[in-house]
Amino acid sequence: MNITFQNRLLLFILLYPGLILLSSPATAANQEKLIIEKIDIEGNSYFSDGKIKDQVVIKQNKWYNFFQKRRFNPKKSELDQFSIDSLYHVNGFLDVECKISAEKKEEHGCVVKVVINEGQQTKFGNITLQQGLAEFEEKTKREMKLLDKGGPFNWTKLYEVIFDIKTIYANNGYPYADVKMQVGGGENNFVQDVTFQVSADKKVFFGAVTYEGLKLTKEVVVRRELTIKEGELYSRDKIMDSQQRLYSTSLFSYITLKAKDIEQKPDKPDFVLKIIEKKPNYVSAKGELAQNLPQSVSQQEYLTADFTGEWGNRNLAGTSRKIGASAFYSFIIFPKIERLSNRFTLTYIQPWFLGSRTLLDVDFYYEPGVKSAIQTYRIESYGGNINFSREYSKHTKVWLTHNYEQVKIYSIPLDELDTYKREKGINVRRKIILSGEHDKRNNIFIPLVGSFTQISTEYVGGILGGDNNFFETTFSWARYNLMGKKKILNVLATRIKLGYAEELTRKDYVPTYDRFYMGGASTMRGFKENSLGPVDETGTPIGGKVMILGNAEYRRGLFWKFGYTIFVDSGNIWDRVKDVNLGNLKLSSGLGLQFFTPVGPLRLDYGRQLPIKKSPQSGRFHLSILYAF
Repeated sequence: MNITFQNRLLLFILLYPGLILLSSPATAANQEKLIIEKIDIEGNSYFSDGKIKDQVVIKQNKWYNFFQKRRFNPKKSELDQFSIDSLYHVNGFLDVECKISAEKKEEHGCVVKVVINEGQQTKFGNITLQQGLAEFEEKTKREMKLLDKGGPFNWTKLYEVIFDIKTIYANNGYPYADVKMQVGGGENNFVQDVTFQVSADKKVFFGAVTYEGLKLTKEVVVRRELTIKEGELYSRDKIMDSQQRLYSTSLFSYITLKAKDIEQKPDKPDFVLKIIEKKPNYVSAKGELAQNLPQSVSQQEYLTADFTGEWGNRNLAGTSRKIGASAFYSFIIFPKIERLSNRFTLTYIQPWFLGSRTLLDVDFYYEPGVKSAIQTYRIESYGGNINFSREYSKHTKVWLTHNYEQVKIYSIPLDELDTYKREKGINVRRKIILSGEHDKRNNIFIPLVGSFTQISTEYVGGILGGDNNFFETTFSWARYNLMGKKKILNVLATRIKLGYAEELTRKDYVPTYDRFYMGGASTMRGFKENSLGPVDETGTPIGGKVMILGNAEYRRGLFWKFGYTIFVDSGNIWDRVKDVNLGNLKLSSGLGLQFFTPVGPLRLDYGRQLPIKKSPQSGRFHLSILYAF
């Protein structure tokens, strides 16, 4: 059989990798990696061994590493050398040298040696400002305080200050401002003076905005969300705010807002807004199975199936108005098939109500009810909500909500209707809620600085009708004070929370489930959940109408993703204002441990009621997600 040259060449190319693998005594695929028995660190005096070990990826093998031994990886060691160098660089050791190597011990083990030559630490000398505009001098010097005279020299901090100074100018009409720095001239080579030279350049105003990608959405919908207006003073913050407001409409999957010909430094730059729109219509469906366990011996265990279907349009006629409809069905599927309930809902959202950035959200629901196989009655209910919300600033938001519901019960004699409603806990509720919040926290999950204020007032029944008639108001204020360096968890958090509820007339009452409760993971740790305040004749807590609560908590990072807290809680619940006695305030204190997850801290708190002499057995653990406040 004759084989052409081309076929021979093709056969060689195909077989060559396999021949190399067979002939190579040690390849990257089968090369043995040594187990790390120990990590030795030499030459470090500024940082402890533990601090340096926290920086590196390579770790010493432990007794519990049964299934996956920790082995030396040369590539990871190169990254670790860079990490250690970076740690020293941001602390002023500019000439540091680090080498990581593995010394083989026994057959499969090794000792990793980390050898560090720290060198001399460089520190900041005098920090001065030259040129720039007088109107921004105070703000500029405030940003320069990030650099401490006598503190470790840090190039990263220098560039942060430059960026912050440029941001000050860019938010006040000077996007072309330039900041240069001169480093050197200190008392010796290891003390560096820094001088910032600011050139403001010319004042700039916004030009026109053109749009690309608009196919389904009307231009007015986009234009009204923009905070940049032609002829107004240039501001980088307004550009970012415009993009955030456009994203909040949920109409677009991609948004960019950039100036044209920025290299030419125009006095009035025009902008291009590029958008990718989402499809307006959406459909979803989901199902869920659940096992319902019997509450008593006479009840039977059964299996339920729930189904939900939803349709909606998030951009009705290109106006950003939203409509939606959903249907919910619940069935018993074991031991026999029986319909439990069903609910139909319609929603409508108007983002700009009456020409202002006030969101109108309306929903209507209808539950036709199902006649029971063992009872002749049928309960039908319908109602809805009208909600107005308005953002007055980046930090302040207000809501006004009206809830309405109607319940009709069929096949129950009129003289038995009230008794039946009380037994089943059926209350027709109609109310108006006015609430607001002012949120200046830097992070909603782990706040380091800022404050958070909430206030809410409910008017239930009265002229609105319904079975209950009362009003209720609550106020909460929390403050977060950073006790140490920026971006490091070292915070003193405090909160005060007040509540008051009252019947509209003497014959009315505030339902048990609308009263205030206290005790547990989010209020008074060391006490059983919702255990404080008035109780009934059986000792069961029934809530109160007056609430006073105060909390103080010191939060600190521990290591890796762990932190701890030391807390003090104080408060109580009373039935009426005349019953309030500050001498009856309960007190508890304790410690907490947190593990920080992407959705907030998972915490375990241990609280003790104080004084301990009066309640020696009062210690209690609380497991919860997020901080108490």
